[in-house]
Order: sequence, then C-alpha cells, then structure tokens
Amino acid sequence: MPNGMRGSGIAAGITVVLLAACNSGATDPGPGTGTQAPAPGGDTKAIPSAPPTGSTGSPTAMLPYDPTNDPNAKPCTGTAGQLDALSANVLTYGNDVPLCRFDGNVLMIVNVASHCGNTPQYAPLEALYQKYRAQGFYILGFPSPQFGAQEFTNETDVTAFCTSMYHITFPMFSIGDVNGANMQPVYKWIHAQPGGPPPDGYARDVQWNFEKYIISRHGQIVMRVENGTYPDDPAVVAALEAELAKK
Repeated sequence: MPNGMRGSGIAAGITVVLLAACNSGATDPGPGTGTQAPAPGGDTKAIPSAPPTGSTGSPTAMLPYDPTNDPNAKPCTGTAGQLDALSANVLTYGNDVPLCRFDGNVLMIVNVASHCGNTPQYAPLEALYQKYRAQGFYILGFPSPQFGAQEFTNETDVTAFCTSMYHITFPMFSIGDVNGANMQPVYKWIHAQPGGPPPDGYARDVQWNFEKYIISRHGQIVMRVENGTYPDDPAVVAALEAELAKK
C-alpha cells in the first residue's frame, strides 16, 4: 500500500484489516517480538518533509485546554481496574499525569511514530482534535519504536518533530511499547478489555503504527480503528460523533 493511502472505514465492533506499509526511505523490516509485519508490497518512498497543505492545524491556532499541563488541576482518583485509575508520563517533561483528569471525555488513543508511511495521519488527527475538542474530545498519543524502529529514541526529538512538522497540540506521552511484556499500562488495560472484533478482540496485539481506539465518556472501548484507516474516515467520524452526542 503506498504511503499515506487511506483505508476504507470500519463500523463499531468490526475490523477491516488495512495494514499500511510504514517506512522511512526503506522497505519495512520483518516483524519482531510482539509485532506483525505490514501488508506485503510496501514501497520505498520517504515520508513527507511537511504536512499536506491545508490538512493540519495552524501553529497560530488556539491551543485547547490540556489537563496534562495544568498545575492547578484538582486531585482525582479513578476506579480500580479502569482506564481512569492509570497514569502516564507526559512526553519530554516526564511528569506523571493521572488519566482521571480526562474523565467524562471521549478519547482516541493512538500509537504514533515519526518515520512511518502512516505518519501523515498526524494531520487529520490534529484537525479532528481541533474540530471536536470543545465537545469533550481528547486524542492521547503514545509514541512507540516497536514497529520497525520508526520512532525517535529521544523524546525531545519526538516533540520537536510533532510541533514543527504537524503543529500537534493534543496530549502526547512517553515513548514505550504497546505490545509484549513491557507494554505501557494504558495498552495493558486495552488488551485486557472484553469484546472487540473477532477472533481475538481487544486482546489482539497492536499491528502497526497509528492503530486507534475510541473510548467512550464512561471509559469503554467502542471501536478499534486499523492503522491504515485514516482518523477522518467517514465511519470513524460517525462513531466519534455518536459518542460525543452521549452524555
């Protein structure tokens, strides 16, 4: 699949496997521990040096409220075993943020990478965040080098790339694994959730960079979006808007 090609939409609870071949100037390597190779036939085009014109946020756009950077945020606790009982370290700064700060919002959790054929998805992700943030929507980005080592190892580099190339304003968290023994707590929670598309449900390993999960206001996974499906796919937007309409 060529870099940046959009996959078709998916309905809640149904998976259409659209594995994009992520690469940065070279064909993707084979899978390692806890990974699955992308679809065959990956090309060797490098990722764009800048986001597509008109498809990303402006560096002068109004920055949404970010609870990860609020020194006056009220203390909160979540429910044991639920997503809001967990915490995550903010990218670069390293401060540990309780995810209960996001209670009552619709979330999209996505594992990201800077040197991947799917990296242009940053643009519609930011556009989606800007469009729906006022309705109670957050995107939580989790950089991971687990697929073809396509992420920086230095968090400052990730921050610089995201802000300079794609003007990302949604919360980003520390680099880490999303599969296997060393997966981050958020992904351990995701893989432990009941339901999800067959055959393995949400227990299935994340397949590649930019796999997305929509979480309801009540902390339940309502959709898994394959890595090759863009976040502004009509089916994804419809599912997001349906969740935002619920109170």
